Amino acid sequence: MRITHVSISPRRRQFLFAGLAGLVTFPAIAQQCRSTPPDQLGPFYSSGAPEQTELCSSGSGGKDRLVVSGRVLGAGCKPLPGALVEVWHADANGDYSGFTRGRKDDSACLLRAGIKTDAEGRYHFSTIVPAQYPGRPRHIHYRVSHAAHVTLVTQLYFGRERGVAEELVAALKRDDKGISRAVFDVTLNSV
Repeated sequence: MRITHVSISPRRRQFLFAGLAGLVTFPAIAQQCRSTPPDQLGPFYSSGAPEQTELCSSGSGGKDRLVVSGRVLGAGCKPLPGALVEVWHADANGDYSGFTRGRKDDSACLLRAGIKTDAEGRYHFSTIVPAQYPGRPRHIHYRVSHAAHVTLVTQLYFGRERGVAEELVAALKRDDKGISRAVFDVTLNSV
């Protein structure tokens, strides 16, 4: 049997195209809503970081400025207001505040913070670009918690490194004022 012509009504054609469009967009939505992969806590975590969005106002930790922003999301990509985003990282020399012997910490440049997300699950902070030190790529540590969700320990990286999950990499983009910017969204698992 040979079919020479197949006729599809305009209504049926619309339905088929809508279905195909759904197949194309569904993976993109699913990718956005996947939980953020965990990563190591590292030896320099310290609870009780100050609630601040400026991690180095004195500039003593390094000269290259960085602004990081993002959202904390839960199941179904719903924003999580009031999530606690704890961040910490090394200075331009690879040192962490509170862990460098023989040097007093600059209280205006601790490179640590606890930040609460707003009503839309958004957070942001300003800091310096962390160092890349021996054996470790440039990174910022994260510990993110919210009621009814599993606390996540992870890291933000600025370049593709061997063994680093793609979801943990954010590109640094420099603006016209010379400030680097990165966006890092975090999705938590429900308890």
